[in-house]
Amino acid sequence: MKKFLFAGLMVLFASLGGSVSAQHEPTTMWPYLFEDFTDATLYFRSGEKGKARVNIHLLHNDLHYLNGSKIFTTDNQNDVARIVLPDSSAYMRCENLYVEVLDETPQAVLGRKTTGDFDRLFQGTGAYGTSSSTSATDQLSSLQLGGITNLNYDLIRVERENGQTLPLSVRFCFIIDNQIVNANKRSISKLLTKADQKEFNAFLKKNKVKWNKVEGLRQVLEYISPLLAK
Repeated sequence: MKKFLFAGLMVLFASLGGSVSAQHEPTTMWPYLFEDFTDATLYFRSGEKGKARVNIHLLHNDLHYLNGSKIFTTDNQNDVARIVLPDSSAYMRCENLYVEVLDETPQAVLGRKTTGDFDRLFQGTGAYGTSSSTSATDQLSSLQLGGITNLNYDLIRVERENGQTLPLSVRFCFIIDNQIVNANKRSISKLLTKADQKEFNAFLKKNKVKWNKVEGLRQVLEYISPLLAK
């Protein structure tokens, strides 16, 4: 991917307003998490803070930002620890992904990770029902993606509807000790002592916790946080 220097991002601020929305249908010509680039506050691991108009590109889950009509990307994505949008929604950088923060305690973060499912994009059916796809990596070289080879915001904004629909992979997770933990009973139980596991199972049964619902996962977050603090 062509990269640009990150110099100037700390003071960069676009005055144009943008709607904040991850509820849209990305395409190969607009493979971004948000419907448009939007003003955000960036918190760096160095302790510094800056502002930019940003979006998250779904190919490598990278932060892109605007300077005029040009799209730029950082030299080191992991320099940015957190992005906070105007509606107070936040995205935390962990394991090379920007994870949406749904709730958090000092011990853990409840998150949602959204990535582009490029394998599913290229999946097809060949003779006798066999797969005719090769790996997504092989096929990406022949596919034009917005925000990669074409870094002109105005042009790809116009062409966004001309691409193929980009399937998404959306998964709930927890971030604990700077690691992503899958949001399921087995993964969380591994973090607990045997005594705590028994009580945890009783808690799940009593509260009829549903692992595919944010409300249920918030209950899990609240329950495990004191145990993780021991």
